[in-house]
Amino acid sequence: MEPTKTEGTEYFHQVVDCQWGCPAHTDVPEYIRLIALGRFSDAYMLNRKSNVFPGILGRVCDRPCEPVCRRGRVEDKPVAICRLKRVAADNRGDITSRLPVAPKQKNGKRIALVGAGCASLTVVNDLMPLGYECVIYEALDKTGGLMRTNIPAFRLPASVLDEEIDYIVDMGADLRLNTPVNSMRELLGEGYD
Repeated sequence: MEPTKTEGTEYFHQVVDCQWGCPAHTDVPEYIRLIALGRFSDAYMLNRKSNVFPGILGRVCDRPCEPVCRRGRVEDKPVAICRLKRVAADNRGDITSRLPVAPKQKNGKRIALVGAGCASLTVVNDLMPLGYECVIYEALDKTGGLMRTNIPAFRLPASVLDEEIDYIVDMGADLRLNTPVNSMRELLGEGYD
């Protein structure tokens, strides 16, 4: 690999590697800028555009953005991007008025989601504002799926998990805890789209 050329302003105006190293392509430079300005709620909401669980990922992400960080080419260590995501999440103010809302008028489509883990919750977050009725079937007595059962509480406190999940479920999803799905055929027979 050739040495990074940091002379001139062009270097600093390119699409940055950390953004492409992130599977969600989070706008890392912008949320770091917002954090530097003390605008933690804005940084959190910017993060939430590309991943709906910034407070969770700020604690558990494996940080694919950091090994490709340009700073690591000119200094000893890359920017602690994941830690900054957590800083924004932990220091944000009340963001409830900035969260997506489900319209009162539904579009007539009814969606069943099996499990209340990160995949289903992300679908709910994306479809509820479009007027879909979302019904989540969860076999356990709590939401979160593997995030709750496989990540230790010292790494991901239940309070953080619950808060991030509640932002989504509180849009009006029909959450059915302790309701395992034993037959997809039967579930589809209940009139889901």
